[in-house]
Amino acid sequence: MNRLTPAPPLGTPPRFPSGWRARLGRDPVPILLREGGPALVARVRRDLIDDDEAPGQDEVVTYAEVKAFLRKQDKTGGFPAKPPEKSLGPARFARAVATLRALERMADYGLGKTHPAVASAAELVLSSQAADGGIGDLALGDTPEARGRTVAIHFQGWALAALCRTGYDDDARVEKGFKHLLANRQADGGWAWRGVRTDSAARPSSHLVTGMALRAFAASSTRRTSREARRAAELLATRFLQPDRYPDRKAAAFWEQLGEPRFYTDVLDALDCVTAVGLGKENSGVRTAEAYVRGRQNADGLWYPGAPPRMEPGAKPPPPSAKDREPARWLTVRVLIVLRRVN
Repeated sequence: MNRLTPAPPLGTPPRFPSGWRARLGRDPVPILLREGGPALVARVRRDLIDDDEAPGQDEVVTYAEVKAFLRKQDKTGGFPAKPPEKSLGPARFARAVATLRALERMADYGLGKTHPAVASAAELVLSSQAADGGIGDLALGDTPEARGRTVAIHFQGWALAALCRTGYDDDARVEKGFKHLLANRQADGGWAWRGVRTDSAARPSSHLVTGMALRAFAASSTRRTSREARRAAELLATRFLQPDRYPDRKAAAFWEQLGEPRFYTDVLDALDCVTAVGLGKENSGVRTAEAYVRGRQNADGLWYPGAPPRMEPGAKPPPPSAKDREPARWLTVRVLIVLRRVN
């Protein structure tokens, strides 16, 4: 069994970080290694410090937190929907979204398609796929109570991203899913909620929908360098911190609501996607978003989910609770992966 890399003991003078970590107000990597659970530490070792001896799937599934997570899966391969998913639409839609979110968490843990839990969850998500490549369980109307009218293209993109992250990039059904995405693009190269918000490809794209659709390309090693992905990324990079063109999460402030785990498009998720498909600091939008994300680091070294605190001038924000620190640690890992790529 691999041994965890020990964090520096408390009271040890920290070594001054070099490279991209030196640009941060405080280096959070030692904090993550010291405070994080085994699954989070394994991800830090795997995705941030390039540890060749980072724990693999066979070891990760022995961790108590991973075992507890996998016990939530039912016999069909699905995961129970929580109130945020239930509020979106009918039960089948909510279950599909909850399951693709679980796939993403399993990818964070380092699990892939060879693990039975991943395989059964992926099969459930793909079981409703139609001939045109759309995932039928992700069909939704204008309101949660409405009859499903069309596959929600943003959730289609998110589902394909989760599948690619867990090893289904070369699956024929995933290829059909990408064809569905490409067939439903807007003329400007992005995406909108076709069939609900607009019926015309000539209408402008939505950055909410484009960001979630672009996740699929960012997660696909065979498609992230495509012309379609590049065009969508360049479009999305012009929209950072700007109001959306459609009612869904229209206010510019929605960009600032960092999600953990991720859900709708926010500035971190969009920066992750556009840089994964090849945009760098030569792009002004990337520079703007990178500076914003870097500026959201808390004094304790971590990044916290949600919107930035709105404080009176000179006032200090209240210290975060111990309960807040666990999602903050996972969010911080995602932030550092993106900042490392950008820099």
